[in-house]
Amino acid sequence: MMTMHESVPQLIGEKVTISYVVDPSVSYGKFRLENHTTGTVTASVKSVWLKLDEQQEPLSNITVFDLDKDRMVNPKSFTVDAYAIMNFLVGFPRIAYEPFFGESAAVCLRLSLNGTELKALSPIEFVRRLLYEP
Repeated sequence: MMTMHESVPQLIGEKVTISYVVDPSVSYGKFRLENHTTGTVTASVKSVWLKLDEQQEPLSNITVFDLDKDRMVNPKSFTVDAYAIMNFLVGFPRIAYEPFFGESAAVCLRLSLNGTELKALSPIEFVRRLLYEP
């Protein structure tokens, strides 16, 4: 008997840590597409937005970089083989942003996968480093 998890591809957002001294910015989210089906699936990026606390900013000029194959893929159509996992970055032009204390940020992705829509968010963690000058 097949479980729901085994028969449906999953889109999972992963945390991105931005380490900075001054002027932090965001330019990508990290995601994983797990194909638990017996056939190849074709994915297409439908929308990407930056979620800053309660605000949402739509993003354009999207790129998709396949981390496993170390190459760019077409955001309008890329495939994941049966029983395979694709780790990828969704990039966009750099946006300067410094969060206030306690604010959350995430890159949100909506994919169309063989006609089904999947959504996930990649949380952004900002880590401010102190500049040490002896």
